[in-house]
Amino acid sequence: MLQPFRPAIAAIAMRHPLVIAGLAVTALACSGTTLRDPDGDGTSAKAQMFSRIGPTGDKLDPASGDREDWRYFQAQSSGRLELRLTHGRFGAVSTLAGTVTVYNPDGTTAATGPIESGSEKTTRVVFPVRADGTYVVQIKATSGKGEYVVEFGPATDPCGACTDKQSCENGRCVDKPCGGACGPEEICDARNRCVRESAGKCAGVHCAKGESCVAGTGKCVSATPAAPKCGPTQVLKDGECVEKAQDIECTVVDVRESGGGAMLTLSAGDRQGVQKGMTGSVKGVKGATFTIVDVYPSRAKAITKVSPVSFSGNLNASIKR
Repeated sequence: MLQPFRPAIAAIAMRHPLVIAGLAVTALACSGTTLRDPDGDGTSAKAQMFSRIGPTGDKLDPASGDREDWRYFQAQSSGRLELRLTHGRFGAVSTLAGTVTVYNPDGTTAATGPIESGSEKTTRVVFPVRADGTYVVQIKATSGKGEYVVEFGPATDPCGACTDKQSCENGRCVDKPCGGACGPEEICDARNRCVRESAGKCAGVHCAKGESCVAGTGKCVSATPAAPKCGPTQVLKDGECVEKAQDIECTVVDVRESGGGAMLTLSAGDRQGVQKGMTGSVKGVKGATFTIVDVYPSRAKAITKVSPVSFSGNLNASIKR
C-alpha cells in the first residue's frame, strides 16, 4: 500500500539537506544499523519533487541499500501525460532492471511499466491526470544497478508517425503487405507483389503473407504447397494431376524393303494425332521399333531397321505420344 505522502518533509529536506542527512547518519551510527536508503528517498513519505526545469536524473544500486526512489509532481492541467524513464544512455550498457509505477492522488495505481536492462532502454507509461493533482512515482530496482533519467511530456499517439504504407498494430507502426499499394481487385503474393485476385470465391479475400487464395474454396493456403501425388495413369502438369496421353494403337497395312530395313505403312495418321518424328514399335516382332517419316490424313509411313521378311500376318503397332 502506498504510504502517506508528506510533502512538508520533502520540502524541509530540500531546504536543509545537510541537517536531515546528518541527523539520519548520526541516528544510524548510534544504533549500529547498516546504512539503508542512502539518498533518503526510499519511501513514499520521503518522496522528493521532480525537477521543474528539465529531466530528473538519479540512480539505483540495491547492493548499497538503494533499492527504491520515490518522487512526486503536481499536474498543471488535466489530460493524458507520458512519463519516460531512460537508462543506459549514450550507448552505455545498464544492468538496471525493475519497475516504474505511478500512483494517483488517492493512492491507487495510475500506470506501471517494466524497466529492462540494456543500452538506450526507455520505459514509457501513459496515464490521465487532473489539474492540481499530486502524483507519486515509485522507481524500483529488482536487479542490477544504473543511472536513469525521467522526463514528462504530453501523451502522443504511438502510431501518429505511421506512413500510408504502414498500419497501426498494438501501438506499433507495421509495414502493410506490398506497402499498401495493391488495388481493390488485387492481393499481395508471397513475393510481395500485387497480383489480380483469382475469380470465384476469392473475391474480397485477402490472404496473409506467404499464402494464396484457392478460387474454388476461397480459402487461404500456403503459396508453395507440396506437389500432389499422382496415380499410376497420371502425370503432374501445372501443379495438377492429369491423365497420361494414351498411345496411338494401329495396324501394319503394308511392308516394303527400304535401305536394308523396311518401310511400314500404318493405319493411323494426322486425324489420330500422328506426327513426324514420333516413335513406336510393332507388337510381336523382336526389335521392330520405328520412326514416323511421313503423315497423311489416315495413314503414316515409318522406317525400321528390321528386315521385311520378319513381318508376316496381321500385325499391330503402337505409336507413342
